[in-house]
Amino acid sequence: MRRLFALLFLTCGLTNLLAEETRTWTSADGRTLEASMVEATEQNVTLRLSNGQRFTLTLDKLSDADQEFIRATLADAARVDGLDSEPWSSRLEAEWVKIPIEEHGLVFQSFASSALKRESNQPFPLWIHLHGAGGRAVDVETGKVEIMAQKLALPENYDEHPCLIIAPLCPPDTYWGSHTQKLEKLIDHLTASLPVDRNRIYLSGYSMGARGIGSLLESRPKSYAAAMFADGDAKAEWVETVEAAVWFWFSGERNLEGARSVAEAFQAAGKIAHFEGFPDFTHNQIHWKLAHDEEVYPWMFSQVRD
Repeated sequence: MRRLFALLFLTCGLTNLLAEETRTWTSADGRTLEASMVEATEQNVTLRLSNGQRFTLTLDKLSDADQEFIRATLADAARVDGLDSEPWSSRLEAEWVKIPIEEHGLVFQSFASSALKRESNQPFPLWIHLHGAGGRAVDVETGKVEIMAQKLALPENYDEHPCLIIAPLCPPDTYWGSHTQKLEKLIDHLTASLPVDRNRIYLSGYSMGARGIGSLLESRPKSYAAAMFADGDAKAEWVETVEAAVWFWFSGERNLEGARSVAEAFQAAGKIAHFEGFPDFTHNQIHWKLAHDEEVYPWMFSQVRD
């Protein structure tokens, strides 16, 4: 390997390379060269130099970092292909699809359209909405989702912000907090098998659902771009750890002033947070108010995780 790298450096001009097609590769013994990757498998990689010369190496001849780069590239290619294969190839009809509990441990509904494939090299956002306690059930009628998810799927919002919408169903006599690991496994599966933009994962929830997204934020405080939080429990300890932008919506029937103070603490810490308080609104009214606000969806989609 050392002789190969040395020969390549001596005999090949490494100039006038297209930056987007080339990178610096490092051998297992520390030598480097500039080349583009032509093709790769889990065992081998074919590289091309600026003069067009190609050569194939086994991955163990490269540095650990380069091996990880190749595996990540292969994984990203497989994620793009995920839209063209079952089950997702038949779930892009711009209508709600119900996925049974056997698939991921929770019943959930998805909404996606073929717009996600228009630019297959561009990842798309993922939006998770958790319903309130009144929505708990063993099963649900297809298309019956809480108002926030309904509004997001309407053409006036979805056409402007195409994304994968996921609306899970919380089983009876349980709370979202007890399903955090199942929700995270679902998110992990989606981001591993589909071209989801990992920097644009959004959470929204009402009441028990807001507490549920609070549990997700606590478990993975750096994983989400933004959260829309309606009448849950806003916690002061989030300020130190949570990096998502948060918009709090609270009615007069919940701890409105406590939530305001948490939002102000986020802002004082230099983090993105908004607060909307409606002392004259009931708990049942607040998520309707949130879902119909014209600024909510553009604001959420403008947030990108660092």
